[in-house]
Amino acid sequence: MKFALLLVASLGYITPAWAQESLPMPCVNSANTVERNHCFAAEVESIDKLLRAEVQRVERVLQERDAQAPMLQLSRAFRTSQSKWQSFRDADCTFRSQTYGDGTGAPAEGMWCQIEHGRNRLKYLQGMR
Repeated sequence: MKFALLLVASLGYITPAWAQESLPMPCVNSANTVERNHCFAAEVESIDKLLRAEVQRVERVLQERDAQAPMLQLSRAFRTSQSKWQSFRDADCTFRSQTYGDGTGAPAEGMWCQIEHGRNRLKYLQGMR
């Protein structure tokens, strides 16, 4: 028994860095699936709005760099990258949703996937200066 407690206590010290930095899952206090889906939908909309603003900011920064070094064409490459990222996110989240079949958890899993990918992309874009 003591060994099990020691093992559980030590796991906190070996948690991967990515798990330690993850943000809490929204909507955990939802009373039912309908409430959770509404909450997730609002979270997806909020993150998408933040992403759109951040993408526009990054495009402006890269266009300024392109003006200084026209051969780089960073803004064009970024637009391609962003489009492919969106396609990846959509395909991945569709897959994750489909793993639930016709179950009531499918929409929530798809939206949670969008939230996870959106948070990660937003953090990455915010680091671009």
